[in-house]
Amino acid sequence: MLKFSEREPRGVYLERFVIMAFLLVPAVFLQGTRAALVAVISVLSCMITDALCCLMRRIKYDVKDSTVPFWGLAAAMMMPSTISAGLIILSSILCVAVGKHLFGGSDNIIFCPPAISTAFLIICYPADMLYFAKYGEKVAAFSQYSGTFSRSIEYSLTLHGVPSQSIGDILMGFAPGPIATVYIIIILVCGLCMAFRRSNSGFVIFPCLLTASLLAFLFPRTGMTGFASAAYELSSEYLVFGTVFLAAEPYRIPQRTAGKIIYGVMLGYITMMFRMFGKTEGAFIFALLIMGALCSSLDRVVENVVYWKKTYLNSFEKSKKQIQHGTPKLTDTQEIVLPEKYRFNTPPIDGKVTKIKRGRHSEKSSGKDGSQITENTVKAENEEDKKNEQQ
Repeated sequence: MLKFSEREPRGVYLERFVIMAFLLVPAVFLQGTRAALVAVISVLSCMITDALCCLMRRIKYDVKDSTVPFWGLAAAMMMPSTISAGLIILSSILCVAVGKHLFGGSDNIIFCPPAISTAFLIICYPADMLYFAKYGEKVAAFSQYSGTFSRSIEYSLTLHGVPSQSIGDILMGFAPGPIATVYIIIILVCGLCMAFRRSNSGFVIFPCLLTASLLAFLFPRTGMTGFASAAYELSSEYLVFGTVFLAAEPYRIPQRTAGKIIYGVMLGYITMMFRMFGKTEGAFIFALLIMGALCSSLDRVVENVVYWKKTYLNSFEKSKKQIQHGTPKLTDTQEIVLPEKYRFNTPPIDGKVTKIKRGRHSEKSSGKDGSQITENTVKAENEEDKKNEQQ
């Protein structure tokens, strides 16, 4: 079974694209053919935007790059089927131009590109992004929806109310919402398939969902039990879909296992904090953007902790054990080997200061005791010192 490092990004994202495309089958069956049209427009717009950005940057456009179609399909899956074509194109421009090329290309991506475009549309166009067609009403591909709009499950939870749909109906996707994020059971099956194929990371998915469900169980919504609160929180809006397809991308997550677990726990925690204390829908998208800025630092934090443990903690424990057991004592038969002295090429020091006075014809110097010595005498003394040193 291959690891992430042994697979090319092009093959991994192509596989994720194909698996995500299976979600269009129930979407078209339950919401109408416009869901497929939204996906096609988003993917083509992202590819065209990528080509234009490469042309403007004077770099070669790679038509086989499967990351751009994957991002375009992911952005479409988080839109309602009633959205206009203009907002789909705007989302594609933000997704590729800002999310990819503004930061320097595929190797320098900081924030998840579909999360950037989705967050922008939620803030600037909430009426188009947060209102969905009523469940059971299909939207034709080239016609405008004229039926009754409904709100999502997350909106009901934000108002501290109990959703009218049962938990079973929500898990099966029998509820209003974005094109593909409402089919929880199918999304989980897709996540298992990608984890088996090593194109997804379970060290991110399970900590994130477990943290969110644990917080929902311990702090349930008004009028709900702990289990019902956890089930509704997990099956609402973008949480499961975003965790499986966006948060666990193998090339944008920490490389160390401990870093992945910390990343997943923090993502689930921030999502639940936004849901409990905030009033904006799409809490997971904003939490994903925050973790995108912190993701690159988690590996460094883990490496520093490991280095501190190996360098300081292990040396402290070793010294502690030596003190507890006592230092070994030398017996009479053991030899003590002393290090050999270093021999420097310097004359011996006798503590006397000799002054030499140089004249025009003969050079004399007086010692400390006032006696007169000649230059020849000084040379003879120096030669004797060298002989003594060699012996």
